[in-house]
This record gives sequence, C-alpha cells and structure tokens, in this order.
Amino acid sequence: MKKIYTFLTVSTLLFSAAAFGQSDRAKSTTRFTEAQKQEILAQVKSAPTSNTIKVGGGLGSCDSLKVDSVAGNGFHGNMFDIIVATNFTLETFSVSVDAGTWNFAIFYKLGTFLGSETSSAGWIFLDSANVVSTSTTAGVFTKVPVNLNMSMLAGTTYAFYVTGTNSGTPLNYTNGTTVGTVAASNSYFSVTEGNGGEYPFNVINSPRIFNGEVFFCGGISGIEDNNLSTFEVYPNPASQSVSVDLTAFNGEKVVVSVMNTLGQRLQSTAVVANGIQTLNIEGYASGMYFIQVEMNGKTSTSKLSIK
Repeated sequence: MKKIYTFLTVSTLLFSAAAFGQSDRAKSTTRFTEAQKQEILAQVKSAPTSNTIKVGGGLGSCDSLKVDSVAGNGFHGNMFDIIVATNFTLETFSVSVDAGTWNFAIFYKLGTFLGSETSSAGWIFLDSANVVSTSTTAGVFTKVPVNLNMSMLAGTTYAFYVTGTNSGTPLNYTNGTTVGTVAASNSYFSVTEGNGGEYPFNVINSPRIFNGEVFFCGGISGIEDNNLSTFEVYPNPASQSVSVDLTAFNGEKVVVSVMNTLGQRLQSTAVVANGIQTLNIEGYASGMYFIQVEMNGKTSTSKLSIK
C-alpha cells in the first residue's frame, strides 16, 4: 500500500489549533486573584463627573462606526487606538459578547496603548455598566449603556481599553495582521488593530481587532467663548513652559487655567493681566490641552499641544 504523507506548515498548525478551541482564553495561564485585581486597579485614575472640556458650538449628526464582526477568538477585552482627524464627541461602544449579563468597563489614556498593555498606570477609568446580551452567535453587537460624552480632538491619538470585568466574560474579537493597521475609519477618526487579553491589564495577545461599534456625534459641545478678547499662546506645541499673552485684557483681574480634554482643571492662577503670563507645564503628558482665561464670569479658550 502506498503511504501518503501530509506536511503541515506552522501557520496551518496555528490555524488548526485556533479552530479547535485554542483561543486566547484557553491558552492563558494567568489568573488574577481578587486582591491582585484590586492592586492593579489602584493605579487607575477616575475621570470627573463631566467628561468633556466644552469648547464652542453644538453637536452635529450622530452615527456609529462598525469596526469588525468576524470573531474567531476572544477573552475579556480589547485595547486599541482611535486616531482623530476631525473633532467629534464619543458616546459609547457596543461589544460582541455571548448571551448573559456581563459588566463592562471603559478606560482611556492619551497616546497609544503600546507600552501600557500590562500596566494600569496612566489609564483613566471612564465608566462601567452591565451589558445584557441575548446573542448566541458572533457578529451581534450589544451597546454598553453609558454616555461618555467625551470630546475627541483632531490631531490626537487616544487609547481605549474596553473590557468585561467578570472572570468568565466571553468577549469576541478577531485575529489581526499588524498592530496599528487601520481596522475601520470614517471622516472623523480611525480605529486601529490592537491587542486582546485578560482583565485587568494583561492584554498581551497581538494583534487583535475589536469586534463592535463606536458611537459618536460630530463636533464637540461646550463652554462658549463669551466674547472675551482672543489671546496668543506660545510656543505651541510646548514642552517645559508656555507663555500666555494677556495684553488684550488691559490690566483686568483674570484667572488663567490649564485644562485637559476631560475638563479637569490642572492648574489655575489669578493675575492682573499686564502682558505675558508664563505657566509651568513640565511633567504633563503629551497631548492636547486648553488654556482658558476667565474674567468677570466670561471665558475665552485656546488649544495647547504639549509634546
């Protein structure tokens, strides 16, 4: 009898393993205790009650962007980047998760998630809620019932961590090609391929594509600039310090503040507006910020990029 030999490539073996249930969940050997989870999460900052720094204008039309629905793999959650082309307001995400009631948490940080896959330091907790899914198949999305109302500013990269917090959360995601490759995009933003993995902050399987939608509204809502004089901020981008030209305020008493994109007031200084006010921004993370000048209950705001 003639013998038939079958040769399998490495890629074929890997595909076969995945097909027979060797998902990221099945391959994981890490299991955090509750005490370990709390120790990891202790480094996470919390966002303020109002998540936006409101700068001019109202919201435009609202829509959603589907990222992927192929599934084929899964664990607790995904990390991925959103690169903003045009200002918009982030509302929430939907997820692909098996039937049941699962708690989902949403974290973010300025800049890419790369380098922060296994550390909670620098991440900010936005919100969490129970997701009630009746789906028994992949590709059906369930919205996380929160309203983030988060301003997303053009030219900025934001990292997101969307994850189930229950130990058995059966979240679906898809094996990708290269971390950073655009998985979905529109005229407002792009969502890139990221990582998948275990809660909390053990997202080491790469590359993985988020299965779900991003819900958003065009534009950002907020504090109107109440007809105060405009002012110059320089250098911009800045790194160690920034100068604010207050000449236009004619010696009036003003409050000069530095604010981040979540509306947190990082520093405030009450001064008499006589020329140039220098602000120390050493130690601030790279990203988009705002300089706000307040006088007699009215405000004027200017963007500041910190490199």
